[in-house]
This record gives sequence, C-alpha cells and structure tokens, in this order.
Amino acid sequence: MRSGYLSKISVLVCSFLLLLPFTASAHPGRTDSNGGHTCRTNCEKWGLEYGEYHYHNGGSSTSNGSSDTSKPVPSTPEPKIDEDQVKAENYYTMATNLYNSKGYKEAISELEKIYELNKGSNKTDSLIQKSVNAIYELAESKANAGEYSVAKDYAVYIKENRHSNDEIKQRANDLLKQIEDNEKIDELLYKATNARDEKDYEETFDIIQEAQKIKELDKIKSFYNETVESLTSDAEEAFHQKQYGDAKKLYKILVKKTETPTLISQYQKKLQRLEGEQLLQKNFDIKTTDFEGKSLFNHLMEDENNTPYDENIVNILKDSLHVGTDNARKFIFNVKIEELLKGGKKDAA
Repeated sequence: MRSGYLSKISVLVCSFLLLLPFTASAHPGRTDSNGGHTCRTNCEKWGLEYGEYHYHNGGSSTSNGSSDTSKPVPSTPEPKIDEDQVKAENYYTMATNLYNSKGYKEAISELEKIYELNKGSNKTDSLIQKSVNAIYELAESKANAGEYSVAKDYAVYIKENRHSNDEIKQRANDLLKQIEDNEKIDELLYKATNARDEKDYEETFDIIQEAQKIKELDKIKSFYNETVESLTSDAEEAFHQKQYGDAKKLYKILVKKTETPTLISQYQKKLQRLEGEQLLQKNFDIKTTDFEGKSLFNHLMEDENNTPYDENIVNILKDSLHVGTDNARKFIFNVKIEELLKGGKKDAA
C-alpha cells in the first residue's frame, strides 16, 4: 500500500519535471541573488547560447553575460504647450505689424485679445500706450487741418478706451473743447464773410468781435485785417467819387474799429476834409470840382472886380471848415494870409 502511494508521487514528480522549460531542468551552476546566472558550459545542450544570462525562476535572460539588475528609467514626458500663450504671441505680432503700418486702432484690438487671455505683459502695455499716443497725434493733426469730424472721432476713442491713462484722456478732452470752439468760430467767420460781401461792415465787425471773445486765433486776426483793407478801399473810392455821405460813414467805422493809432489819425483827417467840403457845398452852393486846383477864396471872389478882401469872409470860411489851423487857411488861400487880413485887394495876390 505504501509502495503504491510512493509510485504515484514519483509519477507526479516526473510529470511536473517534464512540464518545466528545458533551460530550467537539471541545469548545473549556482544562481546569483537574482535567481539566475551566466551559461559557461554545454550551453547548446540546454538550449542556450554561450555567455547568455538566464534565470532559473522564469526571469528574462540577456546574451551579453551580465545581469540586468537596474530599475527601468522612466521616460521624460513631453512639455505641455501653453496654447493661450501661443495665441497671445500671435496677437502681439499682428498688433506690431498693424502699428508699424499706422493701423493704431486695429493694433489695439489685437492687444485687447491678449488681455482677454490674461496674458498681458509689460510689452503689451507699452505697445498699447504707444498706439493710444499715436491716435492722439492724429487727432491733433486733423483738428489743425480743419477736419473736425475725424479729429473728434479719434479724441472720443481715446477718452473711452479703458487702457488710456488719465493724462492722455485729459489731453483728448481739451482737444475736443478746442475743436468745439473752432467750429463755432468758423461758423461766425462764415457769417462775417457774407456780411462783408454785402458791404455791411458794422455787422461784419460785430461778428468778428464775437469770434474773438471765444478765442484769439490767427485766422480771426487775418480776417479782421482783410476786412479793414476792404473797408478802407471802399471809403477811399467813395471819397474819390465825391460820395461824401457814404465815405463819411465808412471812415467813421474805420476810426471806431481800427486799432492802430496812426491809421486812426489818418482816417480822422479824411473825415475833417470831407466834412469841410460838405459844408462848403451846403453853405456856398459850390461843387468841389469847381475849385480843384485853385484858391477857394479866389473862386468866391473871382467875379468881383476890385472887391477888397474881407476878414469876415475868411472867418466864415474857417468856421465852415471847422478847422482853426494854418492848414485850413492854406486850404482856403494860395496867397499870403497876412496881406489878406490887412484888407488888400484881389489883384494884390
């Protein structure tokens, strides 16, 4: 009974051994701490190559004769790409190109996308401020050129942009006020031009004065000077044509509106002369064309033979002219004043 039991065990052991890999059968040689060793003898017999390291416990073998006891080296993971940063760099490149081509508003639009990605940086801030400043310079240039609508659009854009600093916003606000004043002045000068064309100089000067109250500008001063020249020309022409009423009215406006003292003096003398001639025409019924080039007194007396000069006549003439100077006497006489006042005769001249 006992021998039968042993026989069964022997059969089982043999069967188990037959099931083991050939390389792991009664292969001589001690194993190392890893459970394997290098084949040096009868390697082909055991299905191995000479120098092949193998395990007796089912581990892997190597053919270089050395046991691979090191741990596997973990592979380095690929760096993670920040896609938002890549987008931000692309936006910045586009903004730079737009800025260089003077597309300042468009450049700011691209830079705004960077802020939306929370990728703003010093260079982004710098470029957006440069763009805002460039837009202000455009606004100022357009305002100086009289392109007020375009200038106002630029200035309003600066005021409403959230990246504009307080200083540039204040400058934009001041520019808008300047543009508003210029628009009012231009409108007034347009009205003044129409009034001047109609020869309504009183109205013209009133409008100029209204414009000057808003702001003193070179273009207002130039318009004023042009108006004075036009008025002077019309006054001289009226005086030359003996249109004393019109000439007197125009010279009075010149005296009132002219700022240069020497010119005021000249206009006042013109007024005195034409007022004198008006009086002579009225008091003596004489046309000024009748006594041009000759003495007025002689003209009055030329039909009177051997009539002594009368001091009363001289005084009447002086009073008529409203001028009590030697120049007034010379205007009346082309003879020696002292002889006339002594009662000389006409042919004594």
